[in-house]
Amino acid sequence: MRKNRVIALSLSLMMALSLSLAYTGSIYATDKKSELNSIKEKQKAAEAEKGEIVNEIEQYNTKIVSLNTEITNAQSEIDKKQAEIDELNGKIDEMQAKIDDRKSGMSKRLRTMYKNGSVGFIDIILDSRNFSELLSNLSMLQKIYKSDRSTLNSLEKISKELNHTKKELSAAQQAMASSQSELKDKKGELDKVSAQLEAKAAKIDENLAIFNQQAESLSSQIAAELAAQQQQAAVNNGGGSAGGSSGGGSSGGGSSGGGASYVGTGGMISPVSNYVVTSEFGNRVGLEQYGTFHGAIDLACPMNTPVVASDSGRVMNLTGWYQQGYGWGVFIDHGNGIVTAYGHNSALVVSPGQYVQKGQIIAYSGMTGWATGPHVHFEVRENGILVNPRKYVAF
Repeated sequence: MRKNRVIALSLSLMMALSLSLAYTGSIYATDKKSELNSIKEKQKAAEAEKGEIVNEIEQYNTKIVSLNTEITNAQSEIDKKQAEIDELNGKIDEMQAKIDDRKSGMSKRLRTMYKNGSVGFIDIILDSRNFSELLSNLSMLQKIYKSDRSTLNSLEKISKELNHTKKELSAAQQAMASSQSELKDKKGELDKVSAQLEAKAAKIDENLAIFNQQAESLSSQIAAELAAQQQQAAVNNGGGSAGGSSGGGSSGGGSSGGGASYVGTGGMISPVSNYVVTSEFGNRVGLEQYGTFHGAIDLACPMNTPVVASDSGRVMNLTGWYQQGYGWGVFIDHGNGIVTAYGHNSALVVSPGQYVQKGQIIAYSGMTGWATGPHVHFEVRENGILVNPRKYVAF
């Protein structure tokens, strides 16, 4: 009778403990889901803000393109005016040369004609054979003078017109240069604002990356917690009674059963499926910052891939995020001096002292600790000495 009461009390305590663990796990999952929803709201707000900024950047870039076109057109006009000015300068120089040449010819004739005052005029009178020839010679001199003066006046008029046109072109060129300078200043301001917006968008991208990482981590933790709850429920519903009856046997049998339950079968399996071996056991090159000797095999796989026990055994201990570089890690004792280790996980679903079966989920893959990407760092030790895992598993 007393024995029955003890058994009933034990079963009641086990049920209460199971309910407590389930309740605690439920609260844990609910809290994580609430935190995940909060992060998703932040993601949504950040993405909306980024969308607005991207639209602003596009508007500014459109204005900048338009201003660049105006600046280019203004420069073309300036170059055109400069070409016209250069051409006018050539014409002005040519006219000035003609004016100087005509003035020089007139000066020579005047010096010849009026040298020594009236002598030249008397020579014209004396050289004339009659009065009619005298009038003819005087008329010729007058025509030559008028022609020189007319040509000189015409050349000077053209030169003045050319100089006037040159001044107008120079003024237009200066106005275009001033307008171009204003356009460049305006473009500089737009470039500055656009750069600020792009920097702001880049910062939002950084925050989004952080939010995504947090959301992924929380999703993994929630999935791991739910998997752990399902596993615990399966143990409570199925294996719990078997364990109870085993414990209820003789003390010797209980001890023997416990020892046998964690001794490995000797035939190991890969801890993950759908993997790629990215680093072999032994010395390696290119990753010296993590040590030249690699005492494991790295199995690259998608994030949050289920990680299973390679063989039956007892969980020895777990490692934290950066402890010894393993990140979230699991060590399993398979008996007979054989220990396996599974590092860089995103979440763990076992606890120290827990017995696990070959193929049972113990964690979910990740990249915690010293890792450059999601993978499982798989070790095998014989009496504390690292050995090549290929000795036990055909990868």
